[in-house]
Amino acid sequence: MADEKKTITLYIAQKPFRLSIPASQEEIYRKAERNIQDYVKQLANKSNITDPFTQIGYAVIKYAVREVQLSEKQSYIDTDLKEALNILNSTVDKILSK
Repeated sequence: MADEKKTITLYIAQKPFRLSIPASQEEIYRKAERNIQDYVKQLANKSNITDPFTQIGYAVIKYAVREVQLSEKQSYIDTDLKEALNILNSTVDKILSK
């Protein structure tokens, strides 16, 4: 059964963004909204960056870099795991063939 859709509004840099999302993912979107708001506040406080467009630009860069890093890390983990499983499989095959 398909996940029911829900319309929510997120506020990023005091701008509303209406989204239609799977209802089961609302908490993920709310956490993302809070993360962005927290980061924007840090920029305003620590770096004195008060322009909302500039704040969002920095946030986009930060989260895009993080996504790329996580994707590359996952790919590396997947490759290592597959290699380890292949070695394990070969070892088990050798033991069972004796």
